[in-house]
Amino acid sequence: MVPLPEPRTDDNSTADLTGVIRARRKQVWRRRLLLIGAVATILVIAGLLWFTPLLALGKVSVKGSQLVDHEQVTESVLDVYGGTPLPRVRPGSVEEKVLEEFPRAKQASVHYSGLRSLSIEITDRQPVLAITTTDGFTLFDDEAVSLGTVDDAPKGVTVLEESGGAPDQETVAAVIRFMAGLQPELRSDLASIQAKDEKNLAGVIDKGDTKAKVVFGDSTSANLKMRTAMQLAADGRTEIDVSVPSVPVTN
Repeated sequence: MVPLPEPRTDDNSTADLTGVIRARRKQVWRRRLLLIGAVATILVIAGLLWFTPLLALGKVSVKGSQLVDHEQVTESVLDVYGGTPLPRVRPGSVEEKVLEEFPRAKQASVHYSGLRSLSIEITDRQPVLAITTTDGFTLFDDEAVSLGTVDDAPKGVTVLEESGGAPDQETVAAVIRFMAGLQPELRSDLASIQAKDEKNLAGVIDKGDTKAKVVFGDSTSANLKMRTAMQLAADGRTEIDVSVPSVPVTN
């Protein structure tokens, strides 16, 4: 009887293939274990950062606003979030709180600025109208948000002058709609505005060497009416009616 040959161990043998499979499985499991260990380590670190008092919010710096008191914003944010680990403080939530509590702020941008601090940059609402009052001038932006009362109307802000007593809410809303509809470069040329009611707006154009009284009518087509009036004022017209801008009337 002829003896069987010794098992082959070259690249094509079954024994060698089994060893390769076993080695590959070990390698795959080694990688999996390393990955699991890395994920576990990250979770542990994240958990520590999430709860550790070492990262508790303790400082808030505020900049960029002239209408909002910086110290009040700082105190407000720290009252709610002070002592909370910074990873648990969501900038978006802080922004919403600041805008809700301080309506004079149009935007609030919140950023992490250290291990225990936040930085908040506030963009003010811009006044487009100043209404004469007994205490000075009450400012409003293009969304009819009151920005408080000042002694003097800011330069470039149109003043709503008295015309037979204090205007009612509908009239003020119409004036603000008209002002909001004007492009900034046109808005600054309208020195003052009057309103008998919401459908009877008038104003004064003042460009230094050019002045004109203008009847606007209602608050619609603000840009078109103002541009038409500006062109007529530049031609020397001093009394202009653009309540129907396609058919202006001058004296």
